[in-house]
Amino acid sequence: MESLDEDPARRFSYVESAFIWRWWNQQTLETQNKVKQLVNEGRLELLSGGWCMNDEAATHYNSIIDQMSFGAEFLQETFGECGRPKIGWQIDPFGHSREYGSILAQVVLRL
Repeated sequence: MESLDEDPARRFSYVESAFIWRWWNQQTLETQNKVKQLVNEGRLELLSGGWCMNDEAATHYNSIIDQMSFGAEFLQETFGECGRPKIGWQIDPFGHSREYGSILAQVVLRL
């Protein structure tokens, strides 16, 4: 956050909502407001909206949809419309299941 604050030209993208949630709950109100400002300015972009890199741990489509919904709900409640992911991207070191790309595209379109 300090690096983003120091240079307005900097941008940062992040994927896993669970880590944001954990970090968020440890921050002061001042830091939370600064983060909301960065999200509103588009300098901190939240991608996909999922709670975790789900395809390596929760490969059944019901689990994928559930964890994506849970993460998206947190982002919506915390950051409002500006926190809504517009891109479904996730790098997974173990690869993706055959249907993951289709599910991710459909979930992000409906957020």
